[in-house]
Amino acid sequence: MKINSIELKNFRNYTYCSIEFDPFINIFIGKNAQGKTNLLEAIYILSMSKSFKTKVIDEMICFEKDFAKIHGQVENNQKILDLEMILSQFGKKAFINHNEIKKTSDYVGYLNVVLFVPEDLMLIKGSPKLRRKLIDMELSKISPIYMYDFNKYQRLLKERNQYLKLLNEKHLKADDYLEVLSEQMAQLQVQILKKRIEFVQILNDIAAKMYDYIALHQESLSIQYKTHYKDMTYQGILEDYQKNYQKDIALKQTTHGIHKDDLVMSLNKQDASIYASQGQQRSIVLAIKIALLELIKKEIGEYPVLLLDDVLSELDDIRKTKLLNLIDGKVQTFLTSTNIDGIHHQVIEKAKKIFIENGNVKGESYGRK
Repeated sequence: MKINSIELKNFRNYTYCSIEFDPFINIFIGKNAQGKTNLLEAIYILSMSKSFKTKVIDEMICFEKDFAKIHGQVENNQKILDLEMILSQFGKKAFINHNEIKKTSDYVGYLNVVLFVPEDLMLIKGSPKLRRKLIDMELSKISPIYMYDFNKYQRLLKERNQYLKLLNEKHLKADDYLEVLSEQMAQLQVQILKKRIEFVQILNDIAAKMYDYIALHQESLSIQYKTHYKDMTYQGILEDYQKNYQKDIALKQTTHGIHKDDLVMSLNKQDASIYASQGQQRSIVLAIKIALLELIKKEIGEYPVLLLDDVLSELDDIRKTKLLNLIDGKVQTFLTSTNIDGIHHQVIEKAKKIFIENGNVKGESYGRK
């Protein structure tokens, strides 16, 4: 899977930009606040139909412009596709080969990406919500059925919480409608839990090997899925809901469910969120991201595109070398950097360098030029 070229119009600080990419390594080079990350964001939007930086569409449109356009030519299973996103005050519109796609689930998957940004360190010490988001986002890329079930669960959860609030305000007890909502959510959770647990088991197997390589065989990584449910059958989940009806009404929210689950990451059998150093945290996240490349390749038969935002500056020389070794010749990769001087690796030598200044491409080169 590759993106051959991109064209931007009125996107962020780019009034117009057109770039052809190398099939393997592309480095966006420039000072801070010139638009390097904006290019990664544009590729991400082509993939996921949403930004990793903001939910506010106006922030992605050039000042005093009515719309922004992102167009990319993508190679997927040896087929050439045109992907396009139009952003305006009326919302977002997605197109594949110039045909508008109404449902996100019908759009996502034609360009798969794995993103690594410095903020990803929060995956280790941040809230469970961040780790759940990682699972749901990556599973949605490779399974439209999972995306459909998860989105339906989210809608039902919102409806159930609103109804719990209503029961609380009117001093009412659980009724048939709450039971119906609980039944529907229990059915969905059986399938979602099965997919999540299978996904994490595969991720753990691959990430453990990647971490072992990055950490020079000195430490072991383990990733496990943590859920409240001991009985993950439909009947077990429904009975758990029923036991907590009065508690849920009192608190005006659904206290148990997949929206409360988490990932537990351990180094040498100790909780990484407590005991991992900053360097170990970087290695864990790096191992997870590289593992996702391999997992997606296993599921769909092609590597996704890798997006690395200012990551090399955050890694020591050993981790830089390990990362570049792992992607060399396999994955189309986009990196941002203020400077690549001092990074000596064949991946950097072979890469296409694209120099960015104030929303403009000021030059392109290969080698050390």
